[in-house]
Amino acid sequence: MLKLFNKMRKQLLDDNKTGRYLKYAVGEIILVMIGILLALQVNNWNNDRQLKKDELKVLKSLKEEFNENLQNFDIAYKFHLNRKKAIETIMAINPRELTLDSLRSLNRNINENYTFDPFQGIYNSVINSGKIELVSNDSLKLKIARFQDLLNDYKEEETNTMLFTQSNLYPFQLDNSKMKFKIFYSSVEGSEVEKMEFKQNLIELLESEKYENLLIYIYSYMNSIFIEGPDLREEMLAIINILQSEIEKHEN
Repeated sequence: MLKLFNKMRKQLLDDNKTGRYLKYAVGEIILVMIGILLALQVNNWNNDRQLKKDELKVLKSLKEEFNENLQNFDIAYKFHLNRKKAIETIMAINPRELTLDSLRSLNRNINENYTFDPFQGIYNSVINSGKIELVSNDSLKLKIARFQDLLNDYKEEETNTMLFTQSNLYPFQLDNSKMKFKIFYSSVEGSEVEKMEFKQNLIELLESEKYENLLIYIYSYMNSIFIEGPDLREEMLAIINILQSEIEKHEN
């Protein structure tokens, strides 16, 4: 093709047809420019296509991780609800009216120190690598970027509750309880005398003024969990729904 253009230019110059040569030259320049523009357009199209592929991969990975974390959050939050209910029950009833099994169950629920520990490998990678910029939905991008702050606020409340329990409730129980493994965990059937002694000791623990004070403090710490928790779950669900909507747009 280049040889043909060169031959035509040479022939026009040899024939002293300057006007036609200039027209030809302008036409050739226009054709070259069109070719360059088409090449740039194809290159841009290929780049856009690759960016959309990369974005879809990020969206799917984030959705999978957020879905798993939502399930784990529900498990952890259920433990908190059970603990809250156990404290309310102990505060409202006469422990002497309960069976040993009921007392053991309530005591275990109160002692549960469960925390939500989400998987954040994908999330951290997307944020730290700058891949968050691949997300074209600005609203989703903002929600993802701000999610860590909401998570930290919630986990701070869980950590405060856990630390207070570890530093105060557990030492008090260790100093004032006469525990027998086989009876406490029902691993081996103890004698009636052993059961009665264990139950009496547990009742005295539950009825003590300090134990009640400790439960009041734990209950107070947990209130913040039940304020922050629903907001965190709602935000996770909103992010998952937007992620799903964006995935469907890319795949259609």
